[in-house]
Formats: sequence, C-alpha cells, structure tokens
Amino acid sequence: MKILLCGDGNGAHVFSCLSTQQPDIRVYILSLYKPVREKWQQSIKEGSVLSVDCRNLDGTQTTISGNPTAITDDPATAMEGVGLVVFMNPAFTHYEYLRQLEPFVQPGLTLVALPGQTGFEYAVRKIWKEKRKHVNIIAFESLPWACKMSEIGKKAAIFGFKEVLLGGPMQVASNNKATEDAVAILQRCIGPAPALKIHYYICGMSLNSLNAILHPSLMYGQWYEWDGKPISDKPRFYFDANELGIKVMEDVSNEICSICEALAKNSPELNLKSVDPIFEFLLRVYNDQIKDKTSLYTAVRSNTAYEEIMHPLKETEPGLFVPDFTSRYLTEDIPFGMIPLRGMATLMNVNTPAMDKVIGWAQSVTGKEYLVDGALAGKDLWETSCPQSCGATLASQLFGC
Repeated sequence: MKILLCGDGNGAHVFSCLSTQQPDIRVYILSLYKPVREKWQQSIKEGSVLSVDCRNLDGTQTTISGNPTAITDDPATAMEGVGLVVFMNPAFTHYEYLRQLEPFVQPGLTLVALPGQTGFEYAVRKIWKEKRKHVNIIAFESLPWACKMSEIGKKAAIFGFKEVLLGGPMQVASNNKATEDAVAILQRCIGPAPALKIHYYICGMSLNSLNAILHPSLMYGQWYEWDGKPISDKPRFYFDANELGIKVMEDVSNEICSICEALAKNSPELNLKSVDPIFEFLLRVYNDQIKDKTSLYTAVRSNTAYEEIMHPLKETEPGLFVPDFTSRYLTEDIPFGMIPLRGMATLMNVNTPAMDKVIGWAQSVTGKEYLVDGALAGKDLWETSCPQSCGATLASQLFGC
C-alpha cells in the first residue's frame, strides 16, 4: 500500500522510519521545502539509513532504522495510486500543501492530519471546496510523540510516546468504514503507542489543541517580563516553567471549556466530551510519564517526555542567549492555534481575557497584528486558520463539512 506523507520535519522523519517496519506499506514523502528535500534525497542516494532512537513507555531504549520509499516535490507523482494522505507538517504550510494536492484529489481519498491544529477543517473547506465532500477527512489532536530530528535524513529521536491520541472526522456522518481502515493502517505504521481512537467530531480536535494551549502560554510566562538582556542559563521549556505561565495555561484551557459549553447549548447534537481541561488532558496522554500528579504545575514540570525540551533561543555571542520569537511556538501556535480558538470564542460570544493577554504580547514580539482594540480585526488575520478568515460569520458555520 502506498501512503503519501506531507512534510519533512520532526514528525515526518519519525513516521517514515517507523512505517518501514511494515513490509507491505510504502511511504512516499511530498516535501515542498527544497533545502530539506534535497538534503534528505542526497542522504538516501549516498546510502545513509535514517535511524530513530526511542525512549519507550516501559523505560527501555530501542533504535529503529529505515528510509521512505521516495521523496518528491511533484504532487502529481506523489498522488498517483494513493488512497491515504497524511499531513504531518507545520500548520503554516497546510494551505500550500492543500493547494498543490487539490487538482489530484479523487472521491474516496482519506486525508488525515496528524495533528490537524486548530482550524484545519476551515482550511480544507477554503481550498478543496466541493471536493472535500467526497473525501474522508480526519484530524488528530497532536503528534503521537515528543520527538526531534537532529540530522536531516539520518537521525531522529522520540523522547516520549503519548499513550492515547484522539481523532475526529470532519463530517458528523462520516464514512465509518473508511475512517476505521485509515486508523488501522496508521496504527500499524506507528506501532502500539499511542493508541489511536476516533472520538466524536473534528471540532473537538480543534478545541483540544495541546500546542495552542501549552506553547504560547509558557512563552508568555517565561518572557513577558524579560528585560531584553541576554541570559547565560538556558531554561528548559517545561521543567523550568514558572507559575505565571502555568496559571495562564490553565486560564486559557478554562476559556476553551467555556467555548465548549456554548457550543453544546447552541448545537446539542455535537458531542464534545473529547475536550478535556488541560490537567486532565496531560494525565490522559502522558499518565505514566508524569512523576508528580499533584497539580497542573507539578505535572508540567515532571513529565519525562518533556525533560529534554528547551526554550527556543538564539546565541548572541558565546554563552549568551536571547529568546527566539520566530520559533513555531509563536509563529505557528498563535496564528494556527490560539487565533482560531479566539475566533470560535467570538462566534460563540465567549470572553477570553487570558487568550487576549497572550495574543497581545505575542503580536508585539512577532510584529504581527491580529487583535485590534479587543477585536479580531488585525491586518494579518487573513493568514491564520481563524474561521473568520475562511468566511465564517455565524456559529453554525463552525460545524459540518
């Protein structure tokens, strides 16, 4: 079976390698980023084999090796004979990949976003238009692992496996057989962990956006009061998280729960039980890897899957660092995470002071404009996956295919 994997980053490296353990599955990679694509192609040409070091749930260490079948930038070649397309690429590239694939989309195709990121369904509606109605579309709430590619085409590592990962179809009355088949194939590709489970509806996956809650909140907590001077000690992103960042994270999560409550009242047919408060979410996904489950604060700071993840920094001179505000923690997880959540809140008349605080700070350090005087009216709103930027003006337009 041929699977098309869109992307060439951390997750794509890990997925393509793990998939080689299934001899009947061939993974083709569509990469639209020339520097990475050419380096990976050259690595394979030279005989290098990608290896992934895995820290398993039971504490053991294993290494898996294998290369994808092919890497290309030609969507026509990539889509030939494909029934399953997997997006494992940054959210800011979703629009371009959707545009490149659109001419070759055929009825019966299954598209899986792993993860979908908040607002993925609005991007699909905008780009694939009527074709989307004949495609089975599924989104999962996050990547299956905490992972990192250290050398293009040669080396990657899994720091922690999530234990359960929830996904949802775009259409409320979706093709259950096609969904079940796709999930079964993906489970074979990634192995037993995490367990992939279809849980209600894609809107719940947008609301359950782990990256949108964690990353901007902890960046805000760490750097909101930064005095602009370089630092010598490099802070760990989670293990050194401060009380301010974790309190903001909890407040953002509570605002998302308020959106869910408003959606449930507006559309009782939508089952959004998959949307957990952030503390419960982390316990579900990383239960055995969290050493202190006393509170959200202790859980974030004791999750061994996060232990090696550092704050994104830039070295200004030897041994001195400043925060890297061009990191995806802000350039992706604000416009394709928190902004679409804020857009959903607007349509549901839910107040979001915590989100507004983080967005206001983030746009000040990234040079973007999304919020103006408390309204989603900034000049850069069009480049986000906010439902309003995709034409939604009514609460009812948040749902359905």
